[in-house]
Amino acid sequence: RAVVLGDCAHTVKPYFGLGANCALEDVAILSDAIDAAGSVGEAVRAFSGRRARDSETLVRISRDLDRPGKIGFVTFVLPIILDAIFHKAAPALFAPNIISMLQREDLTFRAIARRKRADRAAQLIIVGAGAAGLACGIRFLVLSAAKSLGLRNSALAAGVTAATLGLGF
Repeated sequence: RAVVLGDCAHTVKPYFGLGANCALEDVAILSDAIDAAGSVGEAVRAFSGRRARDSETLVRISRDLDRPGKIGFVTFVLPIILDAIFHKAAPALFAPNIISMLQREDLTFRAIARRKRADRAAQLIIVGAGAAGLACGIRFLVLSAAKSLGLRNSALAAGVTAATLGLGF
């Protein structure tokens, strides 16, 4: 029988600086479980119950942050940019980026993942509302311009679309 600890249980990217810290945390939690349990089997079950979900979350976070290409941009770079913008604009509402949060001792990996999901949902709502507002504003401007120029809405909309796309007619 064996107990899997540290990087064997939850591999993370080396530049996160969490591998050794998580291994030491595993040892401390296993030690507490052994002290509190009546048998090694009971201690291992207690340790697994306490660490399994956090370890799974850490591995998922690590993998999500290091994907190649466009997926990597969407899952790592864009969230870091959004987190910087939103946290600076409203630090009471939005947490710092996930890399900064992973360095905090007072948060579990599951708590960090939950917080970032909530931040991401709020960011999407705000960005979506802004885009919808912008689209409504553009529509209003096009309709107003069409009315004042005496053009059909569709003719002006086609002209605006062509100009936006750089197509000269």
